[in-house]
Amino acid sequence: MNKINYMLIPLGLFTIFEAGSWANVSAQAMTPTHLATAQHSVNKRTSRISLHDELIGVSASAVMGNTNLLINQINKAKITSVSLPMNVKGFQTAINGNLAYVPTQQGKTFVVNLQTHHVISSFHSTIGAQYANISNPLHLLIITGKKSVTAYSLATRKPQWQVPVGGNTMAIAGNYAYLSSNSMKNTKVIDLKSGKIVTSIPVGMIEDSVYDPQMNTIWLANWGNGDMTVVNAKTNKIIKVIRKKEGGGYTMNDMNNMMMATSGYMQLALGPHGKHVYAASFSSHIMVFNAVKNSFEKDISTIQMAMLSGLAVDPSGQYAYTTVDNMNETIAVSLKSGKVVATYPGVASYRWTSL
Repeated sequence: MNKINYMLIPLGLFTIFEAGSWANVSAQAMTPTHLATAQHSVNKRTSRISLHDELIGVSASAVMGNTNLLINQINKAKITSVSLPMNVKGFQTAINGNLAYVPTQQGKTFVVNLQTHHVISSFHSTIGAQYANISNPLHLLIITGKKSVTAYSLATRKPQWQVPVGGNTMAIAGNYAYLSSNSMKNTKVIDLKSGKIVTSIPVGMIEDSVYDPQMNTIWLANWGNGDMTVVNAKTNKIIKVIRKKEGGGYTMNDMNNMMMATSGYMQLALGPHGKHVYAASFSSHIMVFNAVKNSFEKDISTIQMAMLSGLAVDPSGQYAYTTVDNMNETIAVSLKSGKVVATYPGVASYRWTSL
């Protein structure tokens, strides 16, 4: 069993960290100010995690503005800070091979090489866009904002088409994208080949969504009333609405009310075998849904009064990683025992991706 030295990572940073064969973390690439902060914020704790998980996400404070990109490879005991322009704002990155695409509201998307830890290029994207998705079959980068969705060629990074409807979450199933918003009454289905909206599904007010390729279903989480809607991705028909007392019960446009809420779904994550869908909630639970039976299975309690946001499940299906928004940290939770097995102070993201 190895000992972990945890480091406080300043907010406002795009963060990558690996959890696996842990070593004592050094801060050789950090600035003296960051190093001093980290050295005074060590939280010594022992973890039973022995996997090589890698989490990638834009830090929680990105909605307020961020100044650099931080790559934290704990198992290599290396932290690298990559400079980005001052006050750029992003939310959800997309990964394609060794490249991370970081769209920002300022109308520029940054491309980061995850092996060299450098920004290798940037290109102009739509003002206000900050959500990214990848369509591997069509080799497209899909960037979404409040007013539009734009597809870019991964090869040339040139725009291919644009839809004048925005949103805050997208689930991609084959050649179709399911665009939802926490302010729209319907979910739009976009043909990724033509860039045309082909139909609408009467499911709205969605905070996050996920596609389960094993069951060929789209899962849509409504913050306001707590409904979890399961849609057949072949017929675009609603299969089931799972109702839980999880609604945040507020208007999504009111950020102050959102942060005061005591419940509500934030991010959804799919289990590695497509049999479960997990949801992080502001009511301190990781909620487990059976994707075979399309039913609620159980709650996993984490920390009392924790407001969970970002969520990812490791490829083995043993651990879930989730941001505790009101405590500015990320925790690792055993999905078997339901116990918190590791804590990462200062590491936080509203949207995690597990590799």
